[in-house]
Amino acid sequence: MNNLSVAKSNNLIDASYKLNVQAQKLVLACLGKIDSRPDATPQKEVTLTASEFSELMGIDIKNAHRELYKAADALFKSSIILHEGDDEIELYWIQEKAKKLKGEGAIRIVWSDRILRYICQLKSRFTTYKLRNIASLQSGHSIRLYELLMKFNATGERVIYLDDFKSALGISDKYPEFKVLNRDVIKPAIDELNQRSDLIIKFDTIKKGRTVAALVFEFKQSNQLKMDI
Repeated sequence: MNNLSVAKSNNLIDASYKLNVQAQKLVLACLGKIDSRPDATPQKEVTLTASEFSELMGIDIKNAHRELYKAADALFKSSIILHEGDDEIELYWIQEKAKKLKGEGAIRIVWSDRILRYICQLKSRFTTYKLRNIASLQSGHSIRLYELLMKFNATGERVIYLDDFKSALGISDKYPEFKVLNRDVIKPAIDELNQRSDLIIKFDTIKKGRTVAALVFEFKQSNQLKMDI
């Protein structure tokens, strides 16, 4: 599983949604199993086994079935808000509740019709990365920050307005004080990515007066993937 690649439209990378780490990894594992190339037929259904999920989550196979089913339930309830030009669009990851194939220790998801254009037949303006680079991450915030940075992998720098950052992580209504956001979200995510992903990240802020207006991330990819410590 970890050798597979994930591809997402950049609109989806910057979209606003909140999923726990299990549900995020479920989405990414399923994305890794579809062919997103322009000439490939869109794949509406994906089956994921508990053993595949166990490998990606780094959890004991004995617990993988339960965690897989919980992640599938969380995914069904989650919506995405993204922007195309001046339009705000709300859509869902999956069309119906995931089917639990208990005899096979697996689930089957059906992507929603509206999500397909952001994950299939991608020609331009998309971001791709290896599943193995996020496999050891234990925080959903860390995964989302990783994706936001990988969109700018060619330059190694991303400047993002604070409001856009919070929106992408699904926390627009939380952390009104920057010092709390930095302590509870930004710093832990950067620390985890520096320890457990292929990125080495430096972080700064841009202020308007005394208020933090934007975040500046400088990063580079390491040739050697870090392991849990």
